[in-house]
Amino acid sequence: MTAAGSGPLPGAGVRLDVSLAVPAVGLWLTVLALLHAAPRTAFLTAAVLGTAAWAGLLLLRHPRWGTVAALCGATLVCAAGGAVAVAGRTAAVAASPMAELAAAQQFTEASVVLALDPRPRENPAVPGRAEFVVTAHTEWVTLPDGTRVRSRVPVVLLVHGEQWRHLVPSQPVRVAGTAVPAGTRLDAALLLVRGPPRHVGPPSAAHAWADRVRGGLRRACAVLPQPERGLLPALVVGDTSLLDAETAEIFRATGMTHLLTVSGANLAVMTGAVLAVTRWLRLPVWASALTGAATIAGFVLLARPEPSVLRAAFMGAVALVSLVVGRPRIGVAALAAAVIGLLLFHPALAASFGFALSVLATGGIMVLAPPWRDAWARRVPAWLAEPVAVTLAAQVACAPLLVVLSAEVSWVSVPTNVAAGPFVPVATVGGFVVAALGLVAPPAAQVAVWVPGVAVAWIHRIAEWGARVPHGAVPWRSDVVGALLLAVLLAALLVLRGWARRVVAAGIAASAVAALALACLAPSWPPPGWAVVACDVGQGDALVLAVDRGEAVVVDTGPRPGAVDRCLDRLRVRRVALLVLTHHDLDHAGGTSGVLRGRTVAEAVVPPGFDAPDAAAALERAGARLRTVHAGEELAVGRWRLSVLWPPADFAGGDANEGSVVVLAHRSAAPPAEGGLSVLLTGDIEESAQRALLTHPGIRGVDVLKTPHHGAGTQEAVFLEATRPRVTLTSVGAGNPYGHPAADTWAQLTALTSASYRTDQHGDVAVVPTGDGPVVYWRGPDVR
Repeated sequence: MTAAGSGPLPGAGVRLDVSLAVPAVGLWLTVLALLHAAPRTAFLTAAVLGTAAWAGLLLLRHPRWGTVAALCGATLVCAAGGAVAVAGRTAAVAASPMAELAAAQQFTEASVVLALDPRPRENPAVPGRAEFVVTAHTEWVTLPDGTRVRSRVPVVLLVHGEQWRHLVPSQPVRVAGTAVPAGTRLDAALLLVRGPPRHVGPPSAAHAWADRVRGGLRRACAVLPQPERGLLPALVVGDTSLLDAETAEIFRATGMTHLLTVSGANLAVMTGAVLAVTRWLRLPVWASALTGAATIAGFVLLARPEPSVLRAAFMGAVALVSLVVGRPRIGVAALAAAVIGLLLFHPALAASFGFALSVLATGGIMVLAPPWRDAWARRVPAWLAEPVAVTLAAQVACAPLLVVLSAEVSWVSVPTNVAAGPFVPVATVGGFVVAALGLVAPPAAQVAVWVPGVAVAWIHRIAEWGARVPHGAVPWRSDVVGALLLAVLLAALLVLRGWARRVVAAGIAASAVAALALACLAPSWPPPGWAVVACDVGQGDALVLAVDRGEAVVVDTGPRPGAVDRCLDRLRVRRVALLVLTHHDLDHAGGTSGVLRGRTVAEAVVPPGFDAPDAAAALERAGARLRTVHAGEELAVGRWRLSVLWPPADFAGGDANEGSVVVLAHRSAAPPAEGGLSVLLTGDIEESAQRALLTHPGIRGVDVLKTPHHGAGTQEAVFLEATRPRVTLTSVGAGNPYGHPAADTWAQLTALTSASYRTDQHGDVAVVPTGDGPVVYWRGPDVR
């Protein structure tokens, strides 16, 4: 037995699976539709659905409609239950004093209890600053008149500071901040907390034990090299605190992220191993079930109640009950029961991508994998047929939802997951053994950790191989249309038979081969003779100066490794002669590990006071020389001469933006066709630095201006006018929360030159020098 169950059995088991799956889907859709509805609407919906279910019971007396009426009645009852669950939660939240404070955006003080570990915030409001999102519930809040009122409602805290990083679930904390409306009616408020946590209390005994186990595992892993040191805790208990951004991006690119988020497979492996031991000891069934239940409870504590963990735990509990009562496993019915139970208990899961992916993957494995395995086992060895069938089934089931998240369909994820499969149980079981030893014998744990450590090292090697495969993922629309189109194509392949399936498969294969041939043999990007490219990396900077075939200068790396890596892949850059990090903010240095992926970096230059530990560590591991530069220095790379204009050697400002490295890059002409090119790269400098540079003759009359600070409103108008650019490039993310570029700034840029381009609208932008001046090409933003 495994926690995930098995495929449906013939006969009554199949009917039971169907009769539970339909109500589960109806419940899910109802809850999802009502998550943003008012409590009154949810209560009214529940009343209507309940009345319809009662009316449907009358049809049960008619023999012709009995089966259909029973199925419809069960679906309506579950949907009504979901509506009641949403209505009750939203009504309690709406009536709370915290919701009233949020509506008025009042400052308040509150005592809260953490529900999950603080997680780093993506794209923090202040790049480079440690910010965390904390899920919690209140114990009491303070009203504007100073009255303290007891109130237990869910809230989300937005905090900053390293003091928050090491808090654990169930710890009480006193906070003060401004309450604002949350994005969902199931949360009473988003609390913008000022300062570090205060009056921090101890966690519960169970969570204290779990924290000791997780801490023991981290200490045991300290003897391992990176990235294995951060990978093993992530794979075993979902602890990503030691995981570097480069490794996380490699696993994302190869479709192996589920290994780092603790999926139901981890629980299945552990529960299966424990039950195998109980059978070997010949324990009675009830003892085996209790041992399995204790394993599930401990696993949830250690891995935290994430959506996939909750789904697996509920299914495991259903399977244990079936073991005790002596009934056969019910496969998809267990999955449907888990969906129904969890959505009634925790309606917010209806909108969780993690929960949906977990359910889809499990369902795909149960329904699709067994017949594929049996069919393929006639042609290939069984040890190969089963993992391929399981991996492909999960991929097919999840693909329509994955394209919404990633805008691509990965084919390399199937072979990488199959290849990593044999090592996962070794790492999982071995990691839990190490965690247990860490409690009683830490020295022994540091010896034993090498066994799962080697398994994790092989998993990482496989992920690295997959990430380096060219065109390992096919770009795809990431909206509803794209998801539906992919779902229709996959359904056609699954449902159609004979010549119809062969026609569809041939059409898909021909399209894929044609697209790959065009990409490899006649790439439309980059344009021939390109000299400068502004990469579309979201809200951040990453610019590339062409040096030679496969060689370039890179100025800044954007916020995420994957985005700059993909841009450099498109440009076919394999050697970085010089990396310039204008300053240490995340949106300029956060993607450094992506530049290093599969490429050599000869040298990196940074401003004085550069403080980006992750980027510096990645450069050190890659053997890149790191040095500080200031105004007056000259750098020569190929045909480029780079003059550092800012900051001066005596710059003492504490603002990272104003201390950005400013470079004037000149590219010599190559007769007869090409002209020279001058590019002013300004980092994030603002008014004071721009005013100081007004006296420098190098800024006047440039060919290309990289707009300072993503086009923010903090510009010195005279500075922009003095540059008199032929082309402006504004690196900015679509829908960014800062309003970049500011309307006034963009108006001034377009008044200076009609050749003003921005990466949120044009995607990657390339500048090609010619004898008649620069010519601009753009790739267009990815469809997202």
